[in-house]
Amino acid sequence: MKRILKIIILIIIGIVLSLGVGTYIFYKNIHVPASNEKNTSTVSRNESQNKEQAIERKNILFVGSDENNLSDTIFVINYDAVNKKINILSIPRDTYYPRPGFNAPEEKKINAAFSEGKIEGLEKAVEDLLGIKIDNYVILNYEGFKKIIDTIGGVEVDVPFNMKYDDNSANPPLHIDLKKGRQVLDGEKAIQFVRYRHGYVDGDLGRIKAQHQFLEAFLKKMLQPSILPKVPSLAIAVSQYLKTDLTASEITQYAYQFIKDKPSTINAMALPGEGRYEGNTSYFFVDNIKVQEIVKELFSDEVSTSNTSTTSFAENKNIKVEVLNGAGIPGLATKYAEVLKNEGFDVVKIGNVIGMTFISSHVYARTDEERAEKVAKTLFITNVEKDISPDANVDVTVILGKDKE
Repeated sequence: MKRILKIIILIIIGIVLSLGVGTYIFYKNIHVPASNEKNTSTVSRNESQNKEQAIERKNILFVGSDENNLSDTIFVINYDAVNKKINILSIPRDTYYPRPGFNAPEEKKINAAFSEGKIEGLEKAVEDLLGIKIDNYVILNYEGFKKIIDTIGGVEVDVPFNMKYDDNSANPPLHIDLKKGRQVLDGEKAIQFVRYRHGYVDGDLGRIKAQHQFLEAFLKKMLQPSILPKVPSLAIAVSQYLKTDLTASEITQYAYQFIKDKPSTINAMALPGEGRYEGNTSYFFVDNIKVQEIVKELFSDEVSTSNTSTTSFAENKNIKVEVLNGAGIPGLATKYAEVLKNEGFDVVKIGNVIGMTFISSHVYARTDEERAEKVAKTLFITNVEKDISPDANVDVTVILGKDKE
């Protein structure tokens, strides 16, 4: 859903600015937390730049927050102004993300990192999960989403099947009742469409596909000339329900670039993996091998092909690693050992953990914590622990759990 909000923000702001209204509205209305002081030098530099120069490429975390302060929808956008591309990666809210000290089943989902650690907790979770740096965030709640859709007169989509769902225990109660077929959805029905998730064969991934469909329809509507007179109302709607650490000056710069060089390509992808139950709780388990491929494709700035990469590869050769299969899944240790070898690590042992099954994967520092962190980042493992031993034959021990299946 907030994938929608990402582009919506850029387009709305761009149109507003083109009419000469945007700068004023955003400076007056947008919520900019006190923590923005850290960006002051960047803003000043940006303001002094020639606007004909392409804006800096950044990774922006977009979050759709529900009434219970859960990150109901999560995605990362990377706006490549030079190549006129927008890259979007959706992250299912049930993505398995264990954290030390949080052992309850629901606490092992990535959206719990937002409810307990707020946006800082979610930023760290996404950075750990993808191996990239999050530069800024944007949070939009349901009420703001509905206001925007109502202001533009609704969005036409093809509802694939009858959507019926009631949850009276939700706060406030959730009621979804949509009929199959092409129709114009107002704000209330649009929020029902993007929130519905119980009737898809592939669960939350089906919901993400529906959100992609909604995004395309929304963009088509936003580009209609009839939207122009509604721009001031749209800008106000966004500013009232939006929280971000992007300053008004930065938003202005993004909008200027967006309207000058409209992106010709939008790459919208979902985090690769599969949903399955662990005990009585449903999780989405990430395919870490495919994640690395997608990160390289969508966030190429984060994957350097310069001398730095060559240096890192050479340094990795000095790190001895043992990879142990703690999940009882045939070939698991060999699979991830190959990943480490391809990054230059010296894998000196591949084996199995006997007598115990691990749900979560772990990385143990046997000689040096920094070396363990490098291995953990390569394999997208968040559990890193110290087990320093002067008699250790390896620098790092990796125990693979069922989350790496």
